[in-house]
Amino acid sequence: MPDYNSGIASAGVKDVINGRYGDVIFATDGGISVYTQNGTWYSVNARHPDETPYGMIAPLETMVTTVALDASGHLWIGYPNGLQIGDGTGYRDIQNLQFLKNLNINCIARWGDEMWVATGRAGLHRYQDGEWTWYKPAGPEGLGSYTIVSMAVDAASDALVVGSESDGVRVLRDREGNARFEQVTCGSDTFRRVSEVRVDPFGGVYLFNRTTVLHYAPDAGVTPVLDADDLSTFPVTINDIAATREGMLYIASDNGIYGWNGSGVALHITSRDGIRSNFVKKLFVDAYGRCWFVVPGSVGYIPPMAGHAALSLSAAPVPTPVVTETPLPATPAPVVTPEESAGLFEGVRAFFEGLVGAVIPG
Repeated sequence: MPDYNSGIASAGVKDVINGRYGDVIFATDGGISVYTQNGTWYSVNARHPDETPYGMIAPLETMVTTVALDASGHLWIGYPNGLQIGDGTGYRDIQNLQFLKNLNINCIARWGDEMWVATGRAGLHRYQDGEWTWYKPAGPEGLGSYTIVSMAVDAASDALVVGSESDGVRVLRDREGNARFEQVTCGSDTFRRVSEVRVDPFGGVYLFNRTTVLHYAPDAGVTPVLDADDLSTFPVTINDIAATREGMLYIASDNGIYGWNGSGVALHITSRDGIRSNFVKKLFVDAYGRCWFVVPGSVGYIPPMAGHAALSLSAAPVPTPVVTETPLPATPAPVVTPEESAGLFEGVRAFFEGLVGAVIPG
């Protein structure tokens, strides 16, 4: 049986957020995992419910698609078959089509005191003061999108930006009165092939797909940031991005992690430097400035950039999955123990001397 108190439940990370208590909360295909402020782990899933700082959590199922905190600091948990909402004492299960027109929760975003929930191919739902409002894909509000896959709030302009699977990007500037979504365009381009939205700490949001990164601010419009060709002379694919408060934009690719400083590549980390695989699937910068990365079979973080200390990465132990039937012969994913973590990244310091700050041991 995996030890759910010594590492992340699974490297199949679906979503990551900053928690209420200086922690980092991971939604994974193996349950909910929390990296605490003091550097320890705990996890819960359908088979292993437990009491947590967020109350007693008994997940609806093992697969968790997304997590979010509301304005009161209560945890919202999305699954392929419903939603759980914390209230400080327990959790309310939402598995009724009266409230959600599709129970497959794609993503959740908090906007002020409102919670916005994207479900399946059913557009958006808003929850405020106990009331649910459904914004139909082809409704009069102009959402115009069936499958919303990402959302971000631009705090500078107080606007909600939503990215869809194939219907482009839209912005909602005013949440008072009658909602009206506007399509984000640049000239005649409706960005139908751009689906992902991420927050920019300096205002606005980043928009991206597998080949390009753009910046959008409701008052300034869209400006290009970079293309995949700017990262490497060889073809690379952009999988995710994450911006730091120091102005570095990290790009997850199938050729490692690139650091973009606004004018060019300032950092390039590959499997030779300790991330175990060049195929980087997901990135997230937490409240402490650590950039978490997800690669096949492993999760770790890059410490904040500070001064001229050497790079020292940290890996999260990943439990060996429970085998319930005789598997086909295969090479198992590596399990990182604390001892392996200590020696996993030897040889990195000389290569990245002076680039990245020292790690906080995890």
